[in-house]
Amino acid sequence: MNDFYITLFCFTLLHCCLFFFDTIFRSCSHVPYLYLMKKTGLEIQPFRIIWFTTAFNRLLQKWGSVRKKLQLAWFTTGTWFAVVLLPFALWLILHSLFQVLKQIIREEKDKSVGGVLLEPMVPGVNFPISDLGYYMVTLIIISVFHEIGHAVSAVREDIHITGVGLVLLFIVPLAYVQMEQLELLPPAKQLHILCAGVWHNIVLAVTAALAVSMLPWLLYPLYDFGTGVQVQNIAQESPLLGQAGLLKKDRIIRLNQCLVSNKADWQDCLVQAVREPTPGFCIHSEFIKENDETKPAKHLADGAVKCCNSSSPRHLCFEYLEMETEPLELPQHSCLNVRNVIEASSEICHKSSIDTKAGSAYSLALECSFGYHCFRPSLANSTKLVIIKRSFGKKVLFLGHPAEIYHTIQVSDFISIYNLFPSSIPDMIVHLGQFITMLSAGLAIVNIIPCFNFDGQHIIKVLMDILLSKKIQHSSIRHAIALCITIVGTIILILYMIAVLWTML
Repeated sequence: MNDFYITLFCFTLLHCCLFFFDTIFRSCSHVPYLYLMKKTGLEIQPFRIIWFTTAFNRLLQKWGSVRKKLQLAWFTTGTWFAVVLLPFALWLILHSLFQVLKQIIREEKDKSVGGVLLEPMVPGVNFPISDLGYYMVTLIIISVFHEIGHAVSAVREDIHITGVGLVLLFIVPLAYVQMEQLELLPPAKQLHILCAGVWHNIVLAVTAALAVSMLPWLLYPLYDFGTGVQVQNIAQESPLLGQAGLLKKDRIIRLNQCLVSNKADWQDCLVQAVREPTPGFCIHSEFIKENDETKPAKHLADGAVKCCNSSSPRHLCFEYLEMETEPLELPQHSCLNVRNVIEASSEICHKSSIDTKAGSAYSLALECSFGYHCFRPSLANSTKLVIIKRSFGKKVLFLGHPAEIYHTIQVSDFISIYNLFPSSIPDMIVHLGQFITMLSAGLAIVNIIPCFNFDGQHIIKVLMDILLSKKIQHSSIRHAIALCITIVGTIILILYMIAVLWTML
């Protein structure tokens, strides 16, 4: 949250400085500055930086003039999709509003908006401030793609494009297009132009989602996928950093007995390591007799047993888990070298145990082979022994809470085959694709809602002209109906945004 406020402060300072110097130069009629701003198409307003250009007019004119029949089918399909999406978007925003209001009334302590289908993305609140770059790039991409739909459709209908531009509205970058005499077209053609932006956002969201899902196959010659996770970054404070720990580009294939094929498995295995007790190891009795370095056992307050010398960090006190029918042949506790135990162990064993509070049982006891006995590390309740198996190199042993692994180790689904292509490249593509999918689909849904300054305001006006022209002759009455719907839609959207931000902040 501190990073969020620092970012807001930096952008506020940037806008204030630019507006301050712009006011001084304009008040002094500084000719070079005024010439520069006019030449570049820049304009500074309070908390708003505007760039306008006519450089792309010829390109847009060219795009709107090719294959007009194909474009007609394209934009007609988009119009039908947008019209069908309008009632769904209204239902979605109403449903989400009721869900948030229920949460506020119940005064739930959990501030996550559970069950809400449409949620605004706020940097530093529901996604990390480190993703602000992805957020801004995504907004530029989806808004440019949105405006290209309007512009090409307008050119096809012989509407003059005066220019295009970008606006940095505080921290939100947006594209826009200026056109003339749109209201002179027949309602059906107006609807094609107005719905083109929403249609392009739908197509972009679907395309980005398909690209993300197909990326492993597209990058297969350069990256392996589904055979583990690759260590991409290790935090400096990580307990797994060091010669005996993990290294960058290590491929992790197993956590304890849990197979790891991808990042979803990685998270599930860490959760499993938290919930389940540390497993025991089947060890031969001769190994116990030869390697046992037991000191007088001492029961600690956290439930663990101390039977090792404190100066031997590689040793742990192991508890003998005897079966009910098995005589106690070995000491109840043995101090053993952890790595030697794991290497000498023939298999994993568990002690049958039932959690009466949760109403569930742990894994049933696995009998060891003849001559082997089940020993489990005696650890505090929150401390776990996690064995990390790599495709190459020795197993890495972690003693602590598995949450430390999750927070300090960054892994990737993509395993680089060649050192020239790091796994961070496909991860960035996937991350950007996910942002584009979510924000482009969200923009399509929100923009179709009848609300002031949104496409939905103009779309509902044209729809009223098309649907009510035979029943209501006066256009002013039809436009009044559209205005009432727009006012209601604006109020609903404002209430929803206030309610969601109230629960998030």
